[in-house]
Amino acid sequence: MGPTCSGNFLRFANLTAEIQTLQINILKGYPYYHPTMIDMVTRSPQNLAENVVAVVRGFEWGQVGVVFCEECYADDKLASEAYFSYVEDILLDNNIAMKEIVKLRKGESKENISEIITIFEPSARVILLFLGNTLEEYIPFMEAMSFNNYTTEEYTPVIVISKNSLDLAYPWQNNMPMLEIFHKTIIVHNNCYEKSKLSSFLSKYTFSSLDETLISLQMYEGYYLLGSYLYSAITNITLFNYVAPEKSIASMDIHGPFGPIYINNNGQRVAGFEVMIVNKSEPMRNYTTDLGTVSTTKKCPRMACLHFVINSTSSPSYEPPKDVPLCGFHGEICDQTGVIYAIGVVGAVVAIFIVFYVAIRKLVTSTRGRSISNPWLIPFHDLRFIDLTTTDGSQQMSVQSLKEKMAERAHLKSIARTKLIATVDQTYVLVDKFVVRDKIRYEKSDINLLYQMKSQVQHDNLNQFVGLSLDKSSHIYVIWNQCFRGSLYDHIFTKERSRDTATNFEGAFLRDILKGLDYLHNSSLEYHGNLTLHNCLLDSHWIVKISGFGVNRLLVKWKASGQIFTEDHTPVLKSEEIHYFDPLMKAVWKSMNGTKQDKGMISGDMGRRGDMYSFGVILYEICFKKKMVPPLFDYPKGEDESVLIDDENDAIASKYPLPLDLPPNHDMHNDLIKLLENCFGTNRPDVKLARKIIDTVLKVQGSLVDLMIKNLTAYTEGLSETVKQRTDQLEQEMRKNEDLLRELLPASIAEDVKRGLRPGAKSYSQVTILYSDIVGFTSLCSESKPLEVVNLLSGMYQRFDQIISTNGGYKMETIGDAYCVAAGLPEERAMEHVKIICMIALYQRDSLHHFEIPHRTGQYLNCRWGFNSGEVFAGIIGQRAPRYACFGEAVMLASKMESSGVEDRIQMTLPFGHMLTYWLEGVQEGNTIRVAEFEESTNENLKKTVEVGEYGHVVKVVLKHSTPSPKASEQKSRQELAREKVLKEKELEESRLKRQQTLHEALEEYEDEVEMNAILKDDDEKHSAGDLTSILSVPLEGEDGEEEEEGRAIGHGRLDSQASTIFAADDPAEESLKKSDPDLKKTDPEPA
Repeated sequence: MGPTCSGNFLRFANLTAEIQTLQINILKGYPYYHPTMIDMVTRSPQNLAENVVAVVRGFEWGQVGVVFCEECYADDKLASEAYFSYVEDILLDNNIAMKEIVKLRKGESKENISEIITIFEPSARVILLFLGNTLEEYIPFMEAMSFNNYTTEEYTPVIVISKNSLDLAYPWQNNMPMLEIFHKTIIVHNNCYEKSKLSSFLSKYTFSSLDETLISLQMYEGYYLLGSYLYSAITNITLFNYVAPEKSIASMDIHGPFGPIYINNNGQRVAGFEVMIVNKSEPMRNYTTDLGTVSTTKKCPRMACLHFVINSTSSPSYEPPKDVPLCGFHGEICDQTGVIYAIGVVGAVVAIFIVFYVAIRKLVTSTRGRSISNPWLIPFHDLRFIDLTTTDGSQQMSVQSLKEKMAERAHLKSIARTKLIATVDQTYVLVDKFVVRDKIRYEKSDINLLYQMKSQVQHDNLNQFVGLSLDKSSHIYVIWNQCFRGSLYDHIFTKERSRDTATNFEGAFLRDILKGLDYLHNSSLEYHGNLTLHNCLLDSHWIVKISGFGVNRLLVKWKASGQIFTEDHTPVLKSEEIHYFDPLMKAVWKSMNGTKQDKGMISGDMGRRGDMYSFGVILYEICFKKKMVPPLFDYPKGEDESVLIDDENDAIASKYPLPLDLPPNHDMHNDLIKLLENCFGTNRPDVKLARKIIDTVLKVQGSLVDLMIKNLTAYTEGLSETVKQRTDQLEQEMRKNEDLLRELLPASIAEDVKRGLRPGAKSYSQVTILYSDIVGFTSLCSESKPLEVVNLLSGMYQRFDQIISTNGGYKMETIGDAYCVAAGLPEERAMEHVKIICMIALYQRDSLHHFEIPHRTGQYLNCRWGFNSGEVFAGIIGQRAPRYACFGEAVMLASKMESSGVEDRIQMTLPFGHMLTYWLEGVQEGNTIRVAEFEESTNENLKKTVEVGEYGHVVKVVLKHSTPSPKASEQKSRQELAREKVLKEKELEESRLKRQQTLHEALEEYEDEVEMNAILKDDDEKHSAGDLTSILSVPLEGEDGEEEEEGRAIGHGRLDSQASTIFAADDPAEESLKKSDPDLKKTDPEPA
């Protein structure tokens, strides 16, 4: 039973076919034939295609058009990926011609669809629709057909829904216009599971989704079918067919729990769909008429077939639509002679009219190309747009160059985010751009309105309307005069322009707005209709000029009729401004459909009341410097699709302004608060009353010029403060960058990089390189958590970094637990570099004696140190994330000193001669070796001295505390262990010296041997003679039974902990030395 994962279908189907096991599919329908599979899915592409063929044959159609949308089924996990290709194959196999096949995208706008479906006009009248599993998904297509005037008398859309919804939802239930669109649409939908037959089953079980319910029903029927088959096979052995069980099941009559189950000889379930037609005269049946159900019969070669006959009982008067018009698609069937004559006559009349119109137009057109009767119509060639991305704007403007006025240029760029900047007759203008879908149809009232706005409406507080312009690319431009000080919105809410002194202009701003509004209310325009802070502009004299009046009502009308939309597919009325409009006016605008019934829906009184509502919002925002609603943003809609108002943002804006949310501790006058409340109430004041209140409460002190000068002075001071703040922020960021650069590179190198120089590689003759590494770090990591390892390394490296910074070394790199330090670069230090590294190594070693592993109480870290002096070359590596690194033989040898060292010991070499290494113990002063201490809060009072005996070995270690330390007792065991270890090592020093003479004799013999070999060999073999082969260790007396770690390999040799010499591979001198000293062993002695 299954599989339940669609991705494994073919894999399991092949497996069951191979092992001859019956498989019952319950998840998806697949267009693949497998001999051992039974497909129980009613929405399979095979069953869907068979139902479509049955319906097309039942209506006696021979040719159809197909529209499908694959994306519409993307969210349906049970939809087959081969629906459409399989349906196409079945239609072709049954000699049904598909004249046109159109593929749509999900969310396609009705405007786009209306253009696409014109392809069916010359070829098809019956259109099969596969656009989703719900009727709501077919609304845009039906609206597009209505938009193209494709009536259901001429075209027949057939909606095919393959998914059984158990309860089909009808979008026209309470929507009569929607019912008109769907009228006479045929619906073929999967109704194999009638809800009445499922009541008992659904009452026992509860499912979370429709898909889960369908899968459970198909699984239940699958088990029922399997049980029926096995029960019948008990009495009829011929049914028990392992080779082709689907053929045996197909021959059975199975009465399932929810109705008969039909399986064809391919093992695929066959179930008929329900066919109905939308009929607006049938309100009792959800405005639908039943045309019948596709029935199933077993009297066919495939053991289960579908056929459809119209139910004459339920629809006796229904006449099936035709798939070809009576006169053909091009009228080729009927006589078209009369039509041709009529077309010729009409064409002649139209030609005469065009000639007459052109002649009249030339007579009434001035030499400049502008109409005398329509002065608002601006020729597009007079409109010169300004490209603000170029550095020189003077070529487009003859009055003054944008380059010379950088402040105006910056402001233009801020405006250009939402509007276009252009010039008309050497005057700056603001341009709103809209896309014209169809030719603009100007009514007489529209022309009168535009003429009045252009020629008659003139006032000091009104911005000048320049006009409209059309280009050849189907765009319309609304042009207004430009005020370079911007809008009140800019000066109140824009961060760069906000300042406290704006309160001095409140009265002047509001007074100017009311003056302009008063003039409009008493003019022929009657009201503004688009009063917002964005449309309150400031000219060069700080006088408010109201813009945007009149045109708004035309844009709403053109948008409602579908003639225009925005180029960026955002709402025509911006969401950041919709809270300025009266909710009643917005409701009227949304209800407009672009017909003649829209006239008079907004009266003059209603418009004036809406203007006072807008003034209330402006009064609130100017007085409180606060937006009445939270910021609202527009997002592009579908392609070629935009709306008048965004419903989601309008729902948010509709929550305001009542009750008024006044800021706490405000000092607004009570009369202004009362005026504010009345503007949003039902009894709104008129402009004259509002002017009296504003003039009384917000008296303007001094002239407007005095206020302007005071405001400009404050603006200059604020600008200076802004420049100072930005400069301080820039300096802080530069200091951060410099500090970061000095952390990555040496100070001298960082200075060169900061100046733009890139220092090359440099050779240093006297440099000391120190390497350190944690002993047992790998095992420690395997037994610790990652965060614990990070904390451990961080604590250790903080101590090491502190030591380096106080001793003058340079930290080269850290790789895991490896730590590299250099002295003598990039600043050369003569011979001081050796001393610096020595002190750093001693301090680091001593610091670990007091560094307890954070996550292991009582345990301490052990490290190896090794350093070497010599010549290196260093430089910066990499372009991104550069690193200062050094290279050379001295670096490699320093690394070998560390890797071949001993726990808690510091190994160093001579810079020349034989590979003789030494252990660094401390700083010798007279007969006393003073061991350097790492000073920190835990042991800053600790001092340690080591007394040296007559032969150079340690005889006493003394620890002194000037004052008792709180942690002295905790460190006592560690110090005692270290002292005992040192004493034990030094006790053997005297006996080692006795053996030294024998070692020097062996060295002399070896040198003689090498000189003789050098004479006999050529130059190439000279170099191989000096290769490191092995390093012999000399055991001491009294060390029998003590096993120590063998020396780490360097090349092919080993490093002795006290002193070593170099032998070539298989050198006879080594054998002679062994023979001369039989006690010589290959085990390393204990480090000194």
